[in-house]
Amino acid sequence: MLIDHIGAGILLYLIRSSIYPFGMNFDQSAELYHWLRHIGRQAFPIYCFLIVEGLIHTRSVPKYLMNLGIFGVISEPFFDIAVKVKNEVFSTDIKTLYAVNKEILLTHRNVYFTLLIGLFVIWVMQYVESNLFTENPASLLGMNADNPLHVLIYTMPVVAGAALAQVIDSDYRWWGVCLIAIFFVFRRTRLLACIAGYLFFMNMGTEVWSLPAFILIAAYNGTQGSISKKFKYAFYAFYPVHLLVIYLLRCYLYVVMQ
Repeated sequence: MLIDHIGAGILLYLIRSSIYPFGMNFDQSAELYHWLRHIGRQAFPIYCFLIVEGLIHTRSVPKYLMNLGIFGVISEPFFDIAVKVKNEVFSTDIKTLYAVNKEILLTHRNVYFTLLIGLFVIWVMQYVESNLFTENPASLLGMNADNPLHVLIYTMPVVAGAALAQVIDSDYRWWGVCLIAIFFVFRRTRLLACIAGYLFFMNMGTEVWSLPAFILIAAYNGTQGSISKKFKYAFYAFYPVHLLVIYLLRCYLYVVMQ
């Protein structure tokens, strides 16, 4: 994600201003930009997978939702100034920056909102499973629906969540919500979840480059890592903090490279 945002929040803006780093020309700078974005495609599928893992293992889904919502609100201004502004992009005057980009900034939402919607969607799907589906280890999905209407009820949260993400134009929009749902539906067979997820997600433009992320997810052994839970909020905070640093670094590089 950091690599991706260096490309989107620094290098792209410099190239658009005919400023090329490291003594490169336009073509070389553009090539570097594209490779940074290709590498960055690995982040989002992993976040989607971890949302599903979080639902399964969290002690409190409402608290999980609240954390995503709070950090989504905190992150929004940093997301805006780092990767969404179109005018006065090197200005350190935040008030002016928002004023000249007002119409653009009111139409986008950062990735926390997509993850929030996705988590709520699969939480509702989990409730439907518990009350309307029957366990069946022999089934590909590990469960059966006894009534076609139950399948419709099961898919309705996905449709509603995808539509909401599209309306608010959160990062990855309906694609992100649906990818989270795919990981959830096929969670009992991780390889199938990765195959289905990639075949779906690769249709979103350059997301064809996200294949390594799905390979990593398929290789996950299902056990908790060694990083202490006390660092949890540090990982939440990394998103807005790194976006702020990217914005400040972009402004600095513009001054020194002119």
